[in-house]
Amino acid sequence: MHPRSSLSERQRETAVALFEAGYGEKAVSTRLGVSETAVRRLRERWSLRGAGALMMKPGKRSFTFEFKLEVVRRFVDGEVSALELAREYDLSSPKLVEG
Repeated sequence: MHPRSSLSERQRETAVALFEAGYGEKAVSTRLGVSETAVRRLRERWSLRGAGALMMKPGKRSFTFEFKLEVVRRFVDGEVSALELAREYDLSSPKLVEG
């Protein structure tokens, strides 16, 4: 997890357990007394990586222009969703593709 995360390690663990139990973002946010934005970001990572959302992120990766062009082309052509591309290429978020 990013060192500047507003959620403590304990809060992240609890939030993931609640997601897995079927709780939504608002319920988790209220229960933990933290911002909905922080919970939403964690839920996005959790939906992409499962419990791996709790792990420390590796350093910032860089991508070639050709790589970016191929990923965006596949998304724009409707071949696969942003979430599927994020999983396939081990991207930190589908928003990297959509943005």
